[in-house]
Amino acid sequence: MKTSLIITDITRMNEGRVCIAGYDQNGNCIRPVLPPPGILETMLYDAQDHPVIFPFADVEFDLLQPVPEPPHVEDYRYDPHSVRFLRRVGDDERRNVLQSTLFATLDDLFGVAVQSGPGYYIPKGQGCRSLGTIRPKVVSRVAYQVSEDGKPTYRLGFFDDAGVERTLTVTDLTWRYYLEYGRRKGFSPRRISSDLTRALQHLEVYLRIGLARGWEKYPDRCYVQITGIYTFPDTILKGRTFADFAEGPGAGMPF
Repeated sequence: MKTSLIITDITRMNEGRVCIAGYDQNGNCIRPVLPPPGILETMLYDAQDHPVIFPFADVEFDLLQPVPEPPHVEDYRYDPHSVRFLRRVGDDERRNVLQSTLFATLDDLFGVAVQSGPGYYIPKGQGCRSLGTIRPKVVSRVAYQVSEDGKPTYRLGFFDDAGVERTLTVTDLTWRYYLEYGRRKGFSPRRISSDLTRALQHLEVYLRIGLARGWEKYPDRCYVQITGIYTFPDTILKGRTFADFAEGPGAGMPF
């Protein structure tokens, strides 16, 4: 089934893999998936190393079979050879997509109470969806840190419509590349964090929120994460995506 999706989520996974998701013309959220090893970051590019799958690209996929596994009800197997870039979506349409997928709180988004300790998660098998959008009342902090052994962490704190503050891991591929790009330019993680916190507090911010899969330590927990960070006006990224900050398709990065 040939289907065009406006891409809203591209997130970093382990071992060079990524997760992608978007919305079709009817407003249905779809997460294209492949059997193991999954979608590699290099598959976001064409044979000429031009990005074809990136945030707010309109991309055609041949969807083969739904493979839902609650709360990841959006999963859909696709033909990896069918991917075709159609166009880049403008600002008005971007805002419309984000506003049409808004929820006031995380509980509203997932349709079940978010649990905590440690972190925030949904039990596997519960919830009515795994992706949606939150417009924070305020971004309380950007927390970008690098440990002594060189391992970076990316987190962001915000208050939702109910006044509840959450600090979540950011898996947004473009956001991570952007922070690492700043560090390559000679800025410290602390400086990058403080500058971005101030910037986000003066912009119209939309956060894409998603659920990770269970893993060995917590196989029955789907942890909440930030899968996309978008602002209006787009004064931080200025229309750039992960491909503008990466040193090349599949180039090694510390995340």
